[in-house]
Amino acid sequence: MQNESELEQIADSLEPLNLDWLSLAVAAAVFLISIILARLARRGLRRLAGRVEIGSPALWAASARISSWLILFFGVVGSLRVLGIDFLPLMAGLGVAAVVVAVALRPFLENFAAGLTLQLQRPIDIGDQVSVRQIEGEVSELTARTVVIRTMDGRVVHIPNSTVIESAITNFTASAQRRSVIDVGLAYDTDLALAVSIMIEAVAAAPGVNNEPPPEAFIHEFADSTINAQVRFWHEPQIRAGWTIRHEVAVAIKRALDASGIEIAFPQRVLWRGEAGGEPALPDPA
Repeated sequence: MQNESELEQIADSLEPLNLDWLSLAVAAAVFLISIILARLARRGLRRLAGRVEIGSPALWAASARISSWLILFFGVVGSLRVLGIDFLPLMAGLGVAAVVVAVALRPFLENFAAGLTLQLQRPIDIGDQVSVRQIEGEVSELTARTVVIRTMDGRVVHIPNSTVIESAITNFTASAQRRSVIDVGLAYDTDLALAVSIMIEAVAAAPGVNNEPPPEAFIHEFADSTINAQVRFWHEPQIRAGWTIRHEVAVAIKRALDASGIEIAFPQRVLWRGEAGGEPALPDPA
């Protein structure tokens, strides 16, 4: 019943009106001026985006669209007021329709709101190399609905903005360099101080390793078959740089330890066989 009364109010507001040519001309002029102002606002914000460093291009583009829509909305309202149409009942009906549309478009609206949050907070930007939900690659586009990532194997992945905003985001290129770690298992009879010194020297000379901060190596675990060392070094932040430089560092460590006669141990098992009474078996005399 309430909806019927609202529809009746809308119909009453849209009944034929006593209009003159002057009212029609003024209403048309208001509407045309709103169109012109909307276009000028969109162009002005886009030009301003190229002159200032605040915000991202995608955020400025969204702001330009929203500004033009608002100007057009007020232009329509002004035109209707000039024609003498009561806008309040019409707004009530539009409000009901807006609720229905909002429910139907909920996923899109959630992604749009998440996209605005990403634009304002800017944890990622176009050109950054990131990892989201185990998807690694370069951000190629930020849209109203998705973050577009081009992976290192040539795939293009569209991740919904709401998923991105709720996930842990690793931005590899947010800093000028990043650190990688390689674990090395040494035999138990290794001279640990010598091995650490050799590994640091080898890593420092490997291609792509940064001098500052300098490479480090630490003994951090006595495992079942090895004494494990952890080698840490800094390099360029890009994903591919991490792959290639880790390769160079691993080759350099292996070559240096081999040249010094230090073994990179592998898992080993010592077998012991005892007699039925529990005493170890003695070797036969030569």
